[in-house]
Amino acid sequence: MQITQALAEKIVQKTRELTRLNINVMDRDGMIIASSDPKRINTFHEGAYKVIQSGSEILISTDNYIQWAGSKPGMNMPICFKKEIVGVIGISGSPDEVVPFGRAVTMMTEMMLQQASLMEQLEWEERAKNYLVQDMITGTLPASLDSVLARGKLLGIDLSLPRSIMILQLSGHEQTVTDFAQDRHAIKRLSAFFRNPEQVLVSFVKRDRLIVVTELSTCKQKAQIKRYLDETAQKISKSFRETMNLEVKIALGTSSQHPYELANSYQGAMKVLDALMRFPEKGDVRYYEDIALELVLADVSEPSRTVLIANYLGELKGSPELIDTLRALYLCDMNLSVTAQKLNVHRNTLLYRLAKIEELLGFNPRRFNEAVGIQLALLLQHYEEKAGD
Repeated sequence: MQITQALAEKIVQKTRELTRLNINVMDRDGMIIASSDPKRINTFHEGAYKVIQSGSEILISTDNYIQWAGSKPGMNMPICFKKEIVGVIGISGSPDEVVPFGRAVTMMTEMMLQQASLMEQLEWEERAKNYLVQDMITGTLPASLDSVLARGKLLGIDLSLPRSIMILQLSGHEQTVTDFAQDRHAIKRLSAFFRNPEQVLVSFVKRDRLIVVTELSTCKQKAQIKRYLDETAQKISKSFRETMNLEVKIALGTSSQHPYELANSYQGAMKVLDALMRFPEKGDVRYYEDIALELVLADVSEPSRTVLIANYLGELKGSPELIDTLRALYLCDMNLSVTAQKLNVHRNTLLYRLAKIEELLGFNPRRFNEAVGIQLALLLQHYEEKAGD
């Protein structure tokens, strides 16, 4: 690892704050890349170059400093990373002043270097996982399964395990959403909701949208998978709302036994998310199969929707009270007492309205075969209204 100028400047600033001494950081060529004295930056430091060559610290006194080009009295110590000298840190001043701080400054510098390396490694892994998720959901994984599995193994991810796609759509105060997206611990906290967090992949595809590649090896049956994903999603939704004041829609795609099937799981989850955004009454969490009807409705062509709505509801145009009555009737499973209570009307009033509807439409809204067509038209009409919002 090389010491970047940004890291060197951070080392100088931190050391300067703690010791008030004059500090220089030199690279492997003996060039000063950061200094408490800006005039010395980008100048050659012969003492540092000698430290690089010898591997040992050098103490330059006030008597001999003129023998070292670009150097001043002080202590120059090698900076080591993984047993390799990657640079030199110099403390200018008299030996009595700088020696007591020498070891502590070197130790602190090497700790900062290790921390920077760890952050760099974490950022690399995060980028690599993001690219992997992107290739999964777009269906652009390499044709060779061995290479796909090896790619996952490098990241500690076993891609032979059954998985699914979960999409989280965040909403709330703009700054709150932004803060969450910039939180380095957000992905780890989200992964912790799952049984095997180390095997879960999380990636931001937008500032307010996350893709989760779940891990389902503990679920053996379809019903278990659905229950596990729903329970986990509900916990996530509750936590986001209570601890971060964020609302979240969670779309659950179908399970996949093979990494190449995750693109289909993603496409299904995207359809679910679209349905959740259009039909808020469906709630915040839904599995692909839970909203099959809405997904079918979304695929009905516009001309077909227009014809069906006109055939079944055309005569009720301009009668929102009767439309609301029908919707309440089917929402209450055609139970007249419950429907009347929901509409806050007398049962006789409800019966009068239903008779009026039958008169206008020519269909009995309480007869199953005819009710199917009416309810389908209501759903299509509702879909069109949401599409136009």
